[in-house]
Amino acid sequence: MPSDGPEAATAAEVVLSAAAPTVADLVAIADGAQVSVGADAAQAVAASRAVIEAAIADGRPVYGLNRRLGAARDAAVEPHDIIGFQRRTIANHRGGIGEALPVRQARAVIAARLIGFTRGGSGVRLALVAAYADLLNAAVHPVIPARGSVGAADLTHLAEVAAVVTGGGRAFDASGTLVDGASALSAAGLEPVALAPHEGLAVLSSNAYSVGIGALAVAGARAVAEAADRAVALSLEAIAASGPAGNLGAFTRTVADARGGAGQRESAATIRDALRGSALEHADRVVTVQDPLAFRTAPQLNGALRESVDRAVAELNLELAGRADNPVVDAESGEIVSGGNFQALPLALAFEGLRLVLAHVASASERRTATHSATLAAARAAGETRVPGLLLYSAADAVAELRQLAAPATLGITTLSGVEDHASLAPVALRLLERSLALTEEVLAIEALHASDALRVAGTVPTGAGTGPLALALDVLIARGSAAADLVPAAASLLTTP
Repeated sequence: MPSDGPEAATAAEVVLSAAAPTVADLVAIADGAQVSVGADAAQAVAASRAVIEAAIADGRPVYGLNRRLGAARDAAVEPHDIIGFQRRTIANHRGGIGEALPVRQARAVIAARLIGFTRGGSGVRLALVAAYADLLNAAVHPVIPARGSVGAADLTHLAEVAAVVTGGGRAFDASGTLVDGASALSAAGLEPVALAPHEGLAVLSSNAYSVGIGALAVAGARAVAEAADRAVALSLEAIAASGPAGNLGAFTRTVADARGGAGQRESAATIRDALRGSALEHADRVVTVQDPLAFRTAPQLNGALRESVDRAVAELNLELAGRADNPVVDAESGEIVSGGNFQALPLALAFEGLRLVLAHVASASERRTATHSATLAAARAAGETRVPGLLLYSAADAVAELRQLAAPATLGITTLSGVEDHASLAPVALRLLERSLALTEEVLAIEALHASDALRVAGTVPTGAGTGPLALALDVLIARGSAAADLVPAAASLLTTP
């Protein structure tokens, strides 16, 4: 079974209600929380379905209900073919390719679509909503190929979820065994659902991949921002151990307040807290008037990352609270209106911005590592270091890739026809963001390893509230050996673990 680590053991339950859901709710479900639908959300679902039933009764032309899809939007679906049309809609959209999503990501996709149903814009039945909640609660995870969506609703991903819900497709059952969808449902005591009119389109009409996995990526980006500040604090102790460097003036409230940026203030405070009680705070310490920019402007750089994370969270929360379905069902007016709320460009641009700022953060980290590497040169020549000298090259390699990944991904191709003629490519931007996050973690880990080795060579024990325990943990790690392939993931884990 694809996995990105053990699922969090949790007894928590997320209740989807009329209140706006959040990124935190979605991440909790992805991490294994049970999910239920509150009475007010169920009422919204029932009200939206009533609008669909009324449209069926009066024969109104509705996209995806009694009219076909895409370029055939004005061609009628004959009454005798309505149910077959639902099945073909799912089958025709199962065009994804690539590796299956890991369990945590598959859960995030299902959760995002389930949340969308409960917002009252989908027009699905309560039975279908319950079926999606049951998949999550019974740990039945559809095989969802990673690639195929262009960001005009994540059609290929959601078709695979719908295939399993209806008894087809493939899934990992609760034991992690890969079986056909019908067998996975049966083993969990669940029954397949026959899609009712309109539901073939409704299950697909969502950016659930971009929203669901985007929420996981943004949570990871917040952890990287914290790690970046911890790495800077450790680096400040390291450069102070070998000379009159590590001036804390750049991290004071005075400097942060002079500009007033929220991210800068938070980053500077995090670094100050990590260095609290350290020798760097001694008033009589001889220190340079200012350090190189890669050290001195860390609050501005890391603060920009924090602010980019906040912008992405705001966009994700907007998507989670809204109704992105096309057509959107409006229970209050009784209307079913075609539109373009699936156009996820604001979210895609948030992913783009995060990649760009990650490249800046990693570039500064690599420069700090270069400073440590130069300091360690003599000790390295004498065989007294425990971090490989060419680990700096690995950081430079990663930064070079990050710079390429920072280029825009959303200004890409058009899609199938003169009707579907533009797409956000949000999933592409998101996949590149995931890669950027992994690379940035590696670069920060390499910095922290060098800083720890520099402290050890200098014979200095860091005394900061946050740097002392971190340096000790890293020193134990690098004492085990010098294989960079082993050291870097372990160091990255230490940095990103609170």
